[in-house]
Amino acid sequence: MPLNDERWTVLARELRRTAARAAPGWSDSNTHDPGVALLELLVYALDELGERRHTLSTEARALADGVARRAATLACALGTGSAAAGAAHVAGDECGPGLQRPRYFAGRLLDADTLNSEQQYLLERLRRLHVHLHGAGIVDGLAVTVESATGAPEVVVTPGLALDALGREIFVEATQRLALPGAGSELLVELAYAERPCASAPAPGEPSPPDDSALLRATRIVESFDLALASAASEGGVAIARVRRMRGRWRVDPGFEPARVRRAP
Repeated sequence: MPLNDERWTVLARELRRTAARAAPGWSDSNTHDPGVALLELLVYALDELGERRHTLSTEARALADGVARRAATLACALGTGSAAAGAAHVAGDECGPGLQRPRYFAGRLLDADTLNSEQQYLLERLRRLHVHLHGAGIVDGLAVTVESATGAPEVVVTPGLALDALGREIFVEATQRLALPGAGSELLVELAYAERPCASAPAPGEPSPPDDSALLRATRIVESFDLALASAASEGGVAIARVRRMRGRWRVDPGFEPARVRRAP
């Protein structure tokens, strides 16, 4: 909500009181005060940083954001609105907590950060819905059997869909087979969410490697999965079955009930 003049006055008065308690010698009425000069220099630096932010490398941008966030905290504590606004302009912290999505308007530069933030917004919104509405577990399919048609025992998992504890979708689109070991007594069959970059292409906007070869960046991310046998449940995995070795043969344990998502009646 935008602040009117009265609210700005109240806010400035409270900030001055806070600054006086933290630094009794502080003064914001004298333009020659060293503190005022430092804050003005900070505002200038933050404005410059904001203008050049999109020309920085990923590592430099992350460093600049960290510096700006710390500067915004300091400026707010000292009651200097212009410095806080400059820091927020760089760090993007003026929006406060909550999911954020880009707002488009005519003339706005569409850079990689903006487009990635829109994807992040959609992903986080979907994952939050999954976590609070459905929970973690099997959504559909993912039946597990043990087969020994070729001589060596294998775990066979049919296609299906599961959700992990973070609300990420784990989709198995084709039947999977996993060889069972010759020793052991009990194992969990686990699915885990995984991402795989692919379709590399040159990145002309980034510095080239020292050997002058073209710098390649993945242009796609495949949302995939890992299927594994584990002796104990792992963090982030979804256990879809348990197999036991009895009388020299691996079998699916009928007493194991995998978690299933909550579904509307």
